[in-house]
Amino acid sequence: MPLKATSVRLDDETLARVGEMAKAMDRPRAWLMAEAIKQYVAREEWFIQEVEKGVKAADEGRLTDHTDVKTKWEAKRAAQMD
Repeated sequence: MPLKATSVRLDDETLARVGEMAKAMDRPRAWLMAEAIKQYVAREEWFIQEVEKGVKAADEGRLTDHTDVKTKWEAKRAAQMD
């Protein structure tokens, strides 16, 4: 897939930090910024999908009582302490 150029406005400090990271990774700044955007988009898409699944479950009445969740996690934490 062909790549398309775009521009991003960054303050001097952030741009310098990106430059330092790119140098440490032996990659161009553009590669680092593109990779960061890809990861951000993937994470946000996942989050939106999970929220939508949760809303759908709630709309369908598929809910878990807070006390049940709390009991489960307290038991899990206690088991890890042993």
